[in-house]
Amino acid sequence: MIPRLVVPRSTGQRIALAIATIISITLLWLLPPVGFVACAIMLVIAPPWGRSLAERGFISLLLALGATAIVFPRASSVPITPVTAHMALSLFTVAAVGLSLVGPGRKTRVPKLRLPDVLIGIFAAGTALWLMAAYIGRNSYEIVSGLFFTGWDNQGHYTPFANTIEAGSTTWSTFDGTIAWNQWYPSLHSTMWSLAQLASQAGSEILDRPGLLWPYVQWTSISFALSLAALAWVASDLTRRCTPLVGVRSRFVRRSAPTIALLAFAAFALLGSPTQLFNSGFTNFMMAVAVTTLTAYLSARSWRSARALGWILIPLGALAVNALWTPLVLGLVPSAVIVLIALGRTRLWLAPVWAVASGALVLGTVYLQSRAIVVDDPGASNSFIEDLGAIGAGMTPFNVGAAIVSPIIAVLVAIVLLRSDRRPLAIALAGPSVAICAFLWLTMSAADSAGLSRLGSYYVLKTLNALLLVNAPMLAAGAGIGIALVLAAMKRRVLDPSTARAVNRLNAVIVGCAIALVGVTSFGYLGSTPSGYASGFGSAPGIAAGAARAGSADNYLVGEAIIRARDAAMPYPGKTTMLWDGSGVLVNLWVASLNRVLSEDDQQFYRGLPPFPYTDETVNYLDFTLGLHPKFDLAVLWFRGVSGEQLATLKRQHPDRVMLVKVPMRSTILCQECAL
Repeated sequence: MIPRLVVPRSTGQRIALAIATIISITLLWLLPPVGFVACAIMLVIAPPWGRSLAERGFISLLLALGATAIVFPRASSVPITPVTAHMALSLFTVAAVGLSLVGPGRKTRVPKLRLPDVLIGIFAAGTALWLMAAYIGRNSYEIVSGLFFTGWDNQGHYTPFANTIEAGSTTWSTFDGTIAWNQWYPSLHSTMWSLAQLASQAGSEILDRPGLLWPYVQWTSISFALSLAALAWVASDLTRRCTPLVGVRSRFVRRSAPTIALLAFAAFALLGSPTQLFNSGFTNFMMAVAVTTLTAYLSARSWRSARALGWILIPLGALAVNALWTPLVLGLVPSAVIVLIALGRTRLWLAPVWAVASGALVLGTVYLQSRAIVVDDPGASNSFIEDLGAIGAGMTPFNVGAAIVSPIIAVLVAIVLLRSDRRPLAIALAGPSVAICAFLWLTMSAADSAGLSRLGSYYVLKTLNALLLVNAPMLAAGAGIGIALVLAAMKRRVLDPSTARAVNRLNAVIVGCAIALVGVTSFGYLGSTPSGYASGFGSAPGIAAGAARAGSADNYLVGEAIIRARDAAMPYPGKTTMLWDGSGVLVNLWVASLNRVLSEDDQQFYRGLPPFPYTDETVNYLDFTLGLHPKFDLAVLWFRGVSGEQLATLKRQHPDRVMLVKVPMRSTILCQECAL
């Protein structure tokens, strides 16, 4: 599982690694952007785990996520500042590299750079660039417009990111002292983004909330791209392990199938439905899927892997998934059983000791967090169960048919692996799907109880999407092996054995290109996006998602109104903002999120607003809210003259609690009478 040297590394090699680590950490403190990248490179090269550079890097990421979930849990008082961010990365780098310099780690070698590592690196970097390309060089008006139009959840995930950096911890204090909105939402992703931003930024100055819009886009793009790259690596490694099972001794198949599988998954990721999840702000969900799949696979792909990696990856992975999208923790249970058996086969006493220690760590952390939720926010502990059946919209489109059959395919493949004496690999492959199906059954029951169609329920569809993504590496592996076999057959049988090797290779390339063209065009049209399509014709989902990001950023009028309203409200920090013109619930949530920490009362107030455009009904709603909450003060923002007149009555009724603020706006379609 981990390549080892016959003799330990030489003293010179160990000194070189130690010096490189010291330089990286020094740069992290003196020149953070460069030092951050240097430490990341050290975590890919130097640790004692993993057969390849890509595998080594992904294991380091899993360990970092788990450690962060322990050290910086939700509503923690542990400070998150540039100093603590630098310290956390420094200590983690020292620990990871140190393990390769002492003890058994001295016999591990630095893996060679191979083609899959290069392809995964290109895929990760290219995907991140593709996702953030629509926002590069944009101002805050355009960025917030892009986030606004592409998905509701962007506001929900930007908020904890901005709150954490502004508050300097994962505990966010509101102006009125009540609990902050989303305080108990799984937020490991935003905590990681905050630490990464503070560790990598030049200078110690904390950016204001509008200034954090671009870092939010940057870190969400990188996180989403790394999640897809992790699944692509699983597809490649799984293909390498399964290729011998087809009984083909062809060197061409063994060498090409993993690469083809990786490319097949990349095509699905970039052209299929996954990037629509990014648009909608579901990066935490994508991260949870990747962590679940990667942890389950690495922990149970072989008995050796279970003993060497599973004992630490399972508990840390469970903590990470619990803090990203909790239901997917179920997907780790089958792999945990494999780890338990593997440890018991090594030393009988190890199994119960590991089970007790891991259970105490995971269950203890979950219990403490759950208890705190019940004490601080009793409603939050019940909202998720209630939402299981109550929400009937909000999920991005995906191939539901493939999602439904993917667990069945996984079970069938697992049966083949069991018959081939690959028991751990069979569990690593099918275990997560089968376990997640238990939660799928729960969501379907909740939908039935709520009177919703099962395929119209948000959580049913989201769980099905998780199943599709969890099994996508397996499907890509099957495609890789199948295409490699076809190409090998073309090389061997279609052409006469006496034909030159160059002709054979050319033949394989031609057939491979034909298969690739058929595969990628099956997603839809891949060219530029015209204003309209013929009936039944449309762009590939990934292309459409990219066009939506660019188009949303170009349409920046709403973003301008949001930022200008936020700026106008800054002199009134103790008042809840309410943008009257060109507005709506989501616009008001963005204005408030860019202004201060939202409380639960703030969020409930916005969600209860009457539909836009606002009329006297909305004035009555504001009046009722002010009467119901004596400490609730308003800063009502407007830029149309008629709106100021409409709100004058409310101001007269509550002169000390309502502040009418005119927002300076240029003349636009929203306000032709306006002028700066």
